[in-house]
Amino acid sequence: MLIRKAYEVAADAIRDRIQQGEWPVGSRLPSVEQLAVLMNVGRSTIREALMSLKAYGWVDVRHGGGTFVLKASEPELLWQPPQITDIGQLRAWLELRFMLEVESAGLAAQRRSELHLRELNAIIDEMISLQDEDLLEQSDIRFHTAVAGAAGNHLLVGTLQSLFQSMGPVMRDSRRLWLFAEQSEAARLSDEHRQIVEAIQAGDAGLAKDRMAAHLRKVEQVLHKLRQPQQNESP
Repeated sequence: MLIRKAYEVAADAIRDRIQQGEWPVGSRLPSVEQLAVLMNVGRSTIREALMSLKAYGWVDVRHGGGTFVLKASEPELLWQPPQITDIGQLRAWLELRFMLEVESAGLAAQRRSELHLRELNAIIDEMISLQDEDLLEQSDIRFHTAVAGAAGNHLLVGTLQSLFQSMGPVMRDSRRLWLFAEQSEAARLSDEHRQIVEAIQAGDAGLAKDRMAAHLRKVEQVLHKLRQPQQNESP
């Protein structure tokens, strides 16, 4: 039986209360200390729970300003998550990410503000300090969504959030796939994120798109290697 982590249980409890209307959209959640007492867990558990909820668009955590509810229900999923064994479907998902995120990086280089840059760099710094795989996944989602936010198109942000929500397990599995196949390159993940942000900060749309494209092609290259044995075995 899979044992759930404390922050996952706390995140579910907070989300349930939001869905039940106890904390409506736009309202401010109780403080971390108050939530810790309410949930009977430590403050660090509550912070991790709020990070998880933020990654999936439930709340907005404003440093020094509190946490605010962004939505009270899940939108209907537009995509059915492919299984990691369904290579063809997974490649289609990666192509969709590629089309959306490469363009968002280019737009971000043209439209970003200093606030956007601070947010992106803060997420990268956070990822460097994290060891927990689930929290790293959530930070990665926040990074790519923040790039879309810097592009200044709310429809793009909403589309990516819906995509990531439906593809969460696949993102996790595909990342593990890449890290397993490219262990010597795993330490470069944060460096690639930093290089994308540097191009965005420089206002170089072409370079930002190139770096995002190279970043997203990592998993695609691994999948191509995985398909070769199957193709070689074909009669």
